[in-house]
Amino acid sequence: MARQAKRYYLYARKRRGGPPIWYVRFRDDSGVISSPLCTEETERDKAHEWAAKRLETGVQIPARKPKGKTFEEWSAPWWIFETCPYIREKLANGYNMSKFYAEVRRSTLNKYLIPEFGKYPISALTPSMFRDFKMRLFSEGKLKPATINSILGTARVMFNYAVSMGELESNPVAPVKELKETPQARGILTIAELAALFGPESFEKIWQGEPRYYTLNLLAASTGMRMGECQALRVENITQGFIDVAYSWDDRYGFCAPKWGSRRFVPVPSKTAAAIENLLALNRWGEPQAGDVVFWGKDRVTPINKEPILKQFKAALSRIGITEEERARRVLLFHGYRHLFNTLVRGKVPDEQLRRVTGHRSLAMSDNYDHAGPEQLKDVAAVTERLFGAG
Repeated sequence: MARQAKRYYLYARKRRGGPPIWYVRFRDDSGVISSPLCTEETERDKAHEWAAKRLETGVQIPARKPKGKTFEEWSAPWWIFETCPYIREKLANGYNMSKFYAEVRRSTLNKYLIPEFGKYPISALTPSMFRDFKMRLFSEGKLKPATINSILGTARVMFNYAVSMGELESNPVAPVKELKETPQARGILTIAELAALFGPESFEKIWQGEPRYYTLNLLAASTGMRMGECQALRVENITQGFIDVAYSWDDRYGFCAPKWGSRRFVPVPSKTAAAIENLLALNRWGEPQAGDVVFWGKDRVTPINKEPILKQFKAALSRIGITEEERARRVLLFHGYRHLFNTLVRGKVPDEQLRRVTGHRSLAMSDNYDHAGPEQLKDVAAVTERLFGAG
Protein backbone atom coordinates (compact mmCIF):
# COMPACT_ATOMS: atom_id res chain seq x y z
CA MET A 1 0.00 0.00 0.00
CA ALA A 2 1.41 3.40 -1.02
CA ARG A 3 2.69 5.58 1.73
CA GLN A 4 1.21 9.04 2.16
CA ALA A 5 4.13 10.67 3.95
CA LYS A 6 2.79 14.20 3.49
CA ARG A 7 -0.48 13.38 5.22
CA TYR A 8 1.00 11.88 8.38
CA TYR A 9 4.21 10.99 10.15
CA LEU A 10 5.22 8.14 12.41
CA TYR A 11 7.32 7.88 15.52
CA ALA A 12 8.11 5.06 17.93
CA ARG A 13 7.69 5.02 21.69
CA LYS A 14 9.86 2.73 23.75
CA ARG A 15 8.28 0.40 26.26
CA ARG A 16 9.56 -1.91 28.92
CA GLY A 17 9.67 -5.61 28.15
CA GLY A 18 8.94 -5.35 24.45
CA PRO A 19 9.70 -3.67 21.14
CA PRO A 20 8.70 -0.05 20.53
CA ILE A 21 5.14 0.78 19.52
CA TRP A 22 4.53 3.08 16.56
CA TYR A 23 2.35 6.15 16.81
CA VAL A 24 1.02 8.38 14.05
CA ARG A 25 0.09 12.03 13.75
CA PHE A 26 -2.11 13.11 10.83
CA ARG A 27 -2.00 16.43 9.04
CA ASP A 28 -5.12 17.99 7.51
CA ASP A 29 -5.32 20.18 4.41
CA SER A 30 -4.65 23.32 6.42
CA GLY A 31 -1.55 21.84 7.99
CA VAL A 32 -3.02 21.26 11.45
CA ILE A 33 -1.56 18.19 13.13
CA SER A 34 -3.79 15.79 15.05
CA SER A 35 -3.31 14.26 18.46
CA PRO A 36 -1.06 11.15 18.42
CA LEU A 37 -2.77 7.82 17.75
CA CYS A 38 -1.39 4.43 18.66
CA THR A 39 -1.21 2.03 15.70
CA GLU A 40 -0.56 -0.93 18.06
CA GLU A 41 2.05 -2.05 15.54
CA THR A 42 5.67 -2.86 16.38
CA GLU A 43 6.84 -2.81 12.75
CA ARG A 44 7.24 0.44 10.85
CA ASP A 45 5.81 -0.85 7.53
CA LYS A 46 2.70 -2.20 9.22
CA ALA A 47 2.26 1.11 11.00
CA HIS A 48 2.37 2.85 7.60
CA GLU A 49 -0.27 0.49 6.31
CA TRP A 50 -2.44 1.17 9.35
CA ALA A 51 -2.21 4.94 8.83
CA ALA A 52 -2.83 4.81 5.09
CA LYS A 53 -5.85 2.57 5.49
CA ARG A 54 -7.31 4.98 8.03
CA LEU A 55 -6.96 7.81 5.55
CA GLU A 56 -8.48 5.79 2.67
CA THR A 57 -11.52 4.64 4.65
CA GLY A 58 -12.25 8.21 5.75
CA VAL A 59 -12.38 7.38 9.44
CA GLN A 60 -12.59 10.61 11.41
CA ILE A 61 -9.23 11.69 12.76
CA PRO A 62 -9.38 13.36 16.18
CA ALA A 63 -8.23 16.95 16.17
CA ARG A 64 -5.23 17.82 18.26
CA LYS A 65 -6.19 19.24 21.59
CA PRO A 66 -5.16 22.88 21.63
CA LYS A 67 -2.32 23.53 24.02
CA GLY A 68 -3.46 25.80 26.83
CA LYS A 69 -2.01 29.26 27.01
CA THR A 70 0.88 29.69 29.34
CA PHE A 71 0.38 31.97 32.30
CA GLU A 72 2.60 34.58 30.66
CA GLU A 73 0.58 34.48 27.43
CA TRP A 74 -2.75 34.52 29.22
CA SER A 75 -1.79 37.36 31.54
CA ALA A 76 -0.47 39.63 28.75
CA PRO A 77 -3.44 42.10 28.88
CA TRP A 78 -3.90 41.89 32.64
CA TRP A 79 -3.76 45.06 34.76
CA ILE A 80 -3.12 47.23 31.73
CA PHE A 81 -5.85 49.78 32.22
CA GLU A 82 -6.99 49.98 28.60
CA THR A 83 -6.84 46.27 27.76
CA CYS A 84 -7.46 44.27 30.95
CA PRO A 85 -10.82 42.47 30.55
CA TYR A 86 -11.39 42.44 34.31
CA ILE A 87 -10.88 46.20 34.66
CA ARG A 88 -12.97 47.01 31.59
CA GLU A 89 -15.87 44.96 32.91
CA LYS A 90 -15.56 46.47 36.40
CA LEU A 91 -15.68 49.99 35.00
CA ALA A 92 -18.60 49.11 32.71
CA ASN A 93 -20.49 47.76 35.74
CA GLY A 94 -20.03 51.05 37.58
CA TYR A 95 -17.15 50.15 39.90
CA ASN A 96 -14.29 52.53 40.53
CA MET A 97 -10.74 51.44 39.87
CA SER A 98 -7.75 53.74 39.74
CA LYS A 99 -4.91 53.56 37.25
CA PHE A 100 -2.50 53.59 40.16
CA TYR A 101 -4.12 50.41 41.56
CA ALA A 102 -3.81 48.74 38.16
CA GLU A 103 -0.20 49.84 37.83
CA VAL A 104 0.74 48.35 41.21
CA ARG A 105 -0.95 45.06 40.32
CA ARG A 106 0.81 44.93 36.94
CA SER A 107 4.14 45.55 38.62
CA THR A 108 3.47 42.65 41.00
CA LEU A 109 2.55 40.43 38.06
CA ASN A 110 5.74 41.29 36.14
CA LYS A 111 8.09 41.14 39.11
CA TYR A 112 6.91 38.03 40.92
CA LEU A 113 4.21 35.98 39.20
CA ILE A 114 5.39 35.76 35.59
CA PRO A 115 9.00 34.82 36.49
CA GLU A 116 7.64 32.05 38.72
CA PHE A 117 4.68 30.70 36.75
CA GLY A 118 4.95 32.23 33.27
CA LYS A 119 6.03 29.07 31.44
CA TYR A 120 3.21 26.86 32.78
CA PRO A 121 -0.19 26.49 31.10
CA ILE A 122 -2.76 28.05 33.39
CA SER A 123 -4.59 24.73 33.55
CA ALA A 124 -1.44 23.09 34.96
CA LEU A 125 -1.10 25.44 37.94
CA THR A 126 -1.97 23.84 41.26
CA PRO A 127 -2.53 24.99 44.86
CA SER A 128 0.66 23.22 45.95
CA MET A 129 2.69 25.31 43.50
CA PHE A 130 1.37 28.52 45.00
CA ARG A 131 1.75 27.23 48.54
CA ASP A 132 5.40 26.32 47.89
CA PHE A 133 5.92 29.72 46.27
CA LYS A 134 4.44 31.45 49.32
CA MET A 135 6.56 29.50 51.77
CA ARG A 136 9.75 30.03 49.77
CA LEU A 137 9.21 33.80 49.72
CA PHE A 138 8.51 33.70 53.44
CA SER A 139 11.60 31.61 54.27
CA GLU A 140 13.84 33.90 52.23
CA GLY A 141 12.84 36.72 54.58
CA LYS A 142 13.17 39.48 51.98
CA LEU A 143 9.47 40.34 51.81
CA LYS A 144 7.01 41.18 54.55
CA PRO A 145 4.00 38.89 54.99
CA ALA A 146 1.74 41.70 53.79
CA THR A 147 3.69 41.92 50.53
CA ILE A 148 3.54 38.15 49.99
CA ASN A 149 -0.20 38.21 50.68
CA SER A 150 -0.57 41.01 48.15
CA ILE A 151 1.27 38.95 45.52
CA LEU A 152 -1.03 36.00 46.15
CA GLY A 153 -4.00 38.37 46.16
CA THR A 154 -3.12 39.60 42.69
CA ALA A 155 -3.10 36.03 41.37
CA ARG A 156 -6.27 35.19 43.31
CA VAL A 157 -8.21 37.99 41.61
CA MET A 158 -6.97 36.93 38.19
CA PHE A 159 -7.89 33.27 38.61
CA ASN A 160 -11.25 34.07 40.18
CA TYR A 161 -12.06 35.95 36.99
CA ALA A 162 -10.77 33.06 34.87
CA VAL A 163 -13.08 30.67 36.73
CA SER A 164 -16.06 33.00 36.31
CA MET A 165 -15.35 33.19 32.57
CA GLY A 166 -15.10 29.41 32.23
CA GLU A 167 -11.39 29.43 31.43
CA LEU A 168 -10.56 27.35 34.51
CA GLU A 169 -12.53 24.88 36.58
CA SER A 170 -11.07 26.07 39.87
CA ASN A 171 -8.84 28.79 41.30
CA PRO A 172 -5.42 27.31 42.22
CA VAL A 173 -4.79 30.10 44.74
CA ALA A 174 -8.12 29.77 46.57
CA PRO A 175 -7.01 27.04 49.04
CA VAL A 176 -3.74 28.84 49.87
CA LYS A 177 -4.08 30.66 53.18
CA GLU A 178 -2.58 34.08 53.77
CA LEU A 179 0.36 34.61 56.07
CA LYS A 180 -0.23 36.22 59.42
CA GLU A 181 0.50 39.94 59.26
CA THR A 182 1.79 42.09 62.10
CA PRO A 183 1.46 45.60 60.67
CA GLN A 184 3.12 48.46 62.47
CA ALA A 185 0.49 50.57 64.17
CA ARG A 186 0.24 54.13 62.89
CA GLY A 187 0.52 56.84 65.47
CA ILE A 188 -1.61 59.93 65.90
CA LEU A 189 -0.88 63.38 67.23
CA THR A 190 -1.84 64.31 70.75
CA ILE A 191 -4.37 67.05 71.40
CA ALA A 192 -1.50 69.28 72.61
CA GLU A 193 0.42 68.66 69.39
CA LEU A 194 -2.70 69.32 67.33
CA ALA A 195 -3.17 72.63 69.17
CA ALA A 196 0.47 73.53 68.52
CA LEU A 197 0.04 72.88 64.79
CA PHE A 198 -3.13 74.94 64.41
CA GLY A 199 -3.16 77.31 67.38
CA PRO A 200 -3.53 81.11 67.18
CA GLU A 201 0.12 81.80 66.34
CA SER A 202 0.80 78.67 64.31
CA PHE A 203 0.21 80.20 60.89
CA GLU A 204 3.36 82.32 61.08
CA LYS A 205 5.51 80.24 63.45
CA ILE A 206 4.75 76.72 62.29
CA TRP A 207 3.64 77.16 58.68
CA GLN A 208 5.87 80.13 57.87
CA GLY A 209 2.91 82.18 56.68
CA GLU A 210 2.26 79.79 53.75
CA PRO A 211 -1.55 79.64 53.47
CA ARG A 212 -1.80 76.65 51.15
CA TYR A 213 0.03 74.19 53.39
CA TYR A 214 -1.54 75.53 56.57
CA THR A 215 -5.05 75.32 55.16
CA LEU A 216 -4.60 71.94 53.47
CA ASN A 217 -3.29 70.36 56.68
CA LEU A 218 -6.04 71.98 58.73
CA LEU A 219 -8.63 70.67 56.26
CA ALA A 220 -7.27 67.12 56.52
CA ALA A 221 -7.15 67.22 60.32
CA SER A 222 -10.62 68.71 60.79
CA THR A 223 -12.53 66.68 58.21
CA GLY A 224 -10.70 63.36 57.86
CA MET A 225 -10.34 63.90 54.12
CA ARG A 226 -7.58 62.00 52.35
CA MET A 227 -4.65 63.94 50.92
CA GLY A 228 -5.76 63.34 47.33
CA GLU A 229 -9.27 64.55 48.21
CA CYS A 230 -7.84 67.74 49.71
CA GLN A 231 -5.67 68.30 46.64
CA ALA A 232 -8.67 67.84 44.33
CA LEU A 233 -10.90 70.32 46.15
CA ARG A 234 -12.44 72.79 43.70
CA VAL A 235 -14.29 76.01 44.35
CA GLU A 236 -17.50 74.48 43.01
CA ASN A 237 -17.36 71.75 45.69
CA ILE A 238 -17.58 74.21 48.59
CA THR A 239 -21.00 75.01 50.01
CA GLN A 240 -22.13 76.72 53.19
CA GLY A 241 -20.50 74.72 55.99
CA PHE A 242 -19.88 71.61 53.86
CA ILE A 243 -17.58 70.22 51.21
CA ASP A 244 -18.76 67.90 48.47
CA VAL A 245 -15.91 65.35 48.26
CA ALA A 246 -16.44 64.56 44.60
CA TYR A 247 -12.87 63.97 43.42
CA SER A 248 -9.44 62.79 44.38
CA TRP A 249 -6.15 63.76 42.80
CA ASP A 250 -3.31 61.54 41.67
CA ASP A 251 -0.07 63.28 40.71
CA ARG A 252 0.39 60.85 37.83
CA TYR A 253 -3.15 60.42 36.52
CA GLY A 254 -4.94 63.60 37.56
CA PHE A 255 -8.52 63.84 38.79
CA CYS A 256 -10.35 60.64 39.62
CA ALA A 257 -13.14 59.41 41.88
CA PRO A 258 -12.52 59.22 45.64
CA LYS A 259 -11.24 55.90 46.93
CA TRP A 260 -13.92 53.16 46.79
CA GLY A 261 -16.16 55.68 45.01
CA SER A 262 -16.88 57.33 48.37
CA ARG A 263 -18.31 60.63 47.18
CA ARG A 264 -19.78 62.32 50.23
CA PHE A 265 -20.54 65.57 52.08
CA VAL A 266 -18.13 66.58 54.82
CA PRO A 267 -18.92 69.20 57.50
CA VAL A 268 -16.30 71.97 57.67
CA PRO A 269 -15.62 73.75 61.00
CA SER A 270 -15.71 77.55 60.93
CA LYS A 271 -11.95 77.91 61.44
CA THR A 272 -11.24 75.70 58.45
CA ALA A 273 -13.89 77.45 56.37
CA ALA A 274 -12.36 80.83 57.22
CA ALA A 275 -8.89 79.61 56.23
CA ILE A 276 -10.25 78.44 52.87
CA GLU A 277 -11.99 81.79 52.32
CA ASN A 278 -8.76 83.64 53.13
CA LEU A 279 -6.85 81.46 50.69
CA LEU A 280 -9.35 82.09 47.89
CA ALA A 281 -9.34 85.82 48.70
CA LEU A 282 -5.70 85.99 47.64
CA ASN A 283 -6.99 85.79 44.05
CA ARG A 284 -3.81 84.07 42.92
CA TRP A 285 -5.25 83.62 39.43
CA GLY A 286 -7.82 86.39 39.55
CA GLU A 287 -11.43 86.12 40.68
CA PRO A 288 -12.06 82.48 41.73
CA GLN A 289 -13.93 80.37 39.20
CA ALA A 290 -15.97 77.22 39.80
CA GLY A 291 -13.36 74.92 38.27
CA ASP A 292 -10.41 76.40 40.17
CA VAL A 293 -8.61 74.14 42.61
CA VAL A 294 -8.29 75.61 46.09
CA PHE A 295 -4.72 74.41 46.59
CA TRP A 296 -3.22 75.52 43.31
CA GLY A 297 0.00 74.27 41.81
CA LYS A 298 1.42 75.32 38.45
CA ASP A 299 -1.90 76.81 37.35
CA ARG A 300 -5.45 77.37 38.54
CA VAL A 301 -6.71 73.90 37.60
CA THR A 302 -3.72 71.81 38.70
CA PRO A 303 -3.28 71.12 42.43
CA ILE A 304 -0.03 71.32 44.31
CA ASN A 305 1.54 67.87 44.21
CA LYS A 306 2.21 65.38 46.98
CA GLU A 307 5.95 65.84 47.48
CA PRO A 308 5.96 69.45 48.78
CA ILE A 309 2.89 68.71 50.92
CA LEU A 310 4.73 65.92 52.72
CA LYS A 311 7.87 68.03 52.99
CA GLN A 312 5.98 70.88 54.66
CA PHE A 313 4.10 68.42 56.90
CA LYS A 314 7.38 67.04 58.25
CA ALA A 315 8.82 70.54 58.62
CA ALA A 316 5.79 71.64 60.64
CA LEU A 317 6.15 68.66 62.96
CA SER A 318 9.80 69.54 63.45
CA ARG A 319 8.87 73.09 64.42
CA ILE A 320 6.58 71.85 67.20
CA GLY A 321 9.37 69.67 68.55
CA ILE A 322 8.80 66.34 66.80
CA THR A 323 12.11 65.33 65.27
CA GLU A 324 12.32 63.19 62.17
CA GLU A 325 13.55 60.29 64.31
CA GLU A 326 10.56 60.60 66.64
CA ARG A 327 8.17 61.00 63.73
CA ALA A 328 9.46 57.78 62.18
CA ARG A 329 9.39 55.94 65.51
CA ARG A 330 5.79 57.01 66.20
CA VAL A 331 4.81 56.42 62.56
CA LEU A 332 3.29 59.88 62.24
CA LEU A 333 2.12 60.18 58.65
CA PHE A 334 -0.05 62.69 56.82
CA HIS A 335 -2.68 59.99 56.64
CA GLY A 336 -2.59 60.01 60.42
CA TYR A 337 -4.84 63.07 60.31
CA ARG A 338 -7.56 60.72 59.11
CA HIS A 339 -6.92 58.32 61.97
CA LEU A 340 -6.93 61.23 64.41
CA PHE A 341 -10.22 62.59 63.12
CA ASN A 342 -11.85 59.18 63.38
CA THR A 343 -10.51 58.77 66.95
CA LEU A 344 -11.74 62.18 68.08
CA VAL A 345 -15.21 61.93 66.61
CA ARG A 346 -16.01 58.25 67.10
CA GLY A 347 -18.36 57.63 69.98
CA LYS A 348 -19.67 61.19 69.82
CA VAL A 349 -21.92 60.44 66.84
CA PRO A 350 -23.40 57.17 65.51
CA ASP A 351 -20.89 55.08 63.56
CA GLU A 352 -23.15 55.19 60.53
CA GLN A 353 -22.89 58.99 60.34
CA LEU A 354 -19.16 58.88 60.92
CA ARG A 355 -18.71 56.42 58.06
CA ARG A 356 -20.69 58.72 55.81
CA VAL A 357 -18.20 61.47 56.52
CA THR A 358 -14.98 59.46 56.34
CA GLY A 359 -16.06 57.29 53.42
CA HIS A 360 -15.10 54.11 55.25
CA ARG A 361 -16.87 50.97 54.05
CA SER A 362 -18.68 48.65 56.41
CA LEU A 363 -18.12 44.92 56.12
CA ALA A 364 -21.50 44.44 54.47
CA MET A 365 -21.14 47.50 52.24
CA SER A 366 -24.46 48.72 53.63
CA ASP A 367 -23.57 52.31 52.84
CA ASN A 368 -22.67 51.65 49.22
CA TYR A 369 -25.68 53.49 47.88
CA ASP A 370 -26.14 55.98 50.65
CA HIS A 371 -26.70 59.59 49.58
CA ALA A 372 -26.59 61.42 52.86
CA GLY A 373 -26.59 65.20 52.48
CA PRO A 374 -25.97 68.13 54.82
CA GLU A 375 -29.31 67.78 56.61
CA GLN A 376 -28.38 64.28 57.80
CA LEU A 377 -24.97 65.32 59.09
CA LYS A 378 -25.73 68.11 61.56
CA ASP A 379 -24.46 66.09 64.53
CA VAL A 380 -21.07 65.60 62.92
CA ALA A 381 -20.92 69.30 62.08
CA ALA A 382 -21.58 70.18 65.73
CA VAL A 383 -18.78 67.94 67.01
CA THR A 384 -16.17 69.12 64.53
CA GLU A 385 -17.13 72.72 65.23
CA ARG A 386 -16.42 72.18 68.93
CA LEU A 387 -13.07 70.55 68.13
CA PHE A 388 -11.90 72.88 65.40
CA GLY A 389 -14.11 75.96 65.68
CA ALA A 390 -12.72 79.47 65.64
CA GLY A 391 -13.30 79.87 69.37
